Amino acid sequence: MKCKLSIQEKLKDLRNEKSLSLQELSEQTGLSRASLGNYETDDYKEISHKAIVILADFYGVSSDYLLGLTENREQHSFPVDELGLDDETVDLLKSGILNVRLICEMMKHPEFINFLSDLEIYVDNLAATHFRNMNKIIEQTRIRLQNNGIPDTDHYMKTLRVASITEDDYFNNLLGNDIVKIATDIKDAHGKDSETGDQTTPIDDMLGTFDELQKADNATQAQMIMYSKLFKINFTKMEPYEFKTFTDILQRYSDLCKPVKGNGRGKKKK
Repeated sequence: MKCKLSIQEKLKDLRNEKSLSLQELSEQTGLSRASLGNYETDDYKEISHKAIVILADFYGVSSDYLLGLTENREQHSFPVDELGLDDETVDLLKSGILNVRLICEMMKHPEFINFLSDLEIYVDNLAATHFRNMNKIIEQTRIRLQNNGIPDTDHYMKTLRVASITEDDYFNNLLGNDIVKIATDIKDAHGKDSETGDQTTPIDDMLGTFDELQKADNATQAQMIMYSKLFKINFTKMEPYEFKTFTDILQRYSDLCKPVKGNGRGKKKK
């Protein structure tokens, strides 16, 4: 997950939030549809100052936000000390070491308040007394049953023995569940991001290609499958004569498709 969004990603996100097509956005801003499409293209760099001002005004964000000078959509004039952050935290957030965008998404997650509340209870040791009392009751009950001749192998005695739980064990599980829920939701939300890892592995692709080759009806179809994987072209949409022309060009000019020459150890012709 990237620390900052590019101007192209910001423009696309803002448009999607308003559920607008490029044509609808063009009609409402007066900017051409082609230009708006280019502005959202990853490798497009030339966005005019006029377009930045128009789009910032339309989306209700600052020009600095679109230009990447800040990650705040709105300009805030209040001093940083109103946030309650100490100097070390401010320096750390400014250093670029942390992924502040990820931290923001965690804090905005609806379960983050529950996580923070559980963490505060654990840090302040507020539940320790209750755990000690509960464990003492369980242990006293077990001792009483022992004195009455109930063996340790008894089902209820075993249950009482494993019923005791430490505060650390309880909160390890609780806090772990809280943070995993938050992390999973953020992961799912960014599943289609360009920097997110692929769900499939090269081995999966290789096995899939092998299965397709086994199902091929003839050598030509198998050839189409191999070229399709190699060149990322959907050959099923090609006419037969187009595919033949394509393969003829490859066999004539590409080293990938040229037959392997012998090693010269064969018998010489007389």
